[in-house]
Amino acid sequence: MRVQDRGVGIPRKQLKRIFRRFYRVQTRGFKQVKGTGLGLYIVRSIAHAHGGRVFAQSEGEGRGATFTLELPRLAS
Repeated sequence: MRVQDRGVGIPRKQLKRIFRRFYRVQTRGFKQVKGTGLGLYIVRSIAHAHGGRVFAQSEGEGRGATFTLELPRLAS
């Protein structure tokens, strides 16, 4: 599953960090975004528990972001 937005974007240096518990991106434009820094951590934890993975892509600030969730198919 892939979700894409046209939001504030994520600096490339911080893309891998955003899945850490309580991590919040530290840059201008993010101060007005509310949250605890747990949402993406929970998504990653659920993905790993099911043998999957999640990752993010962004071309940088002001360019939006794409989040991809991959889960394995069930064996038949």
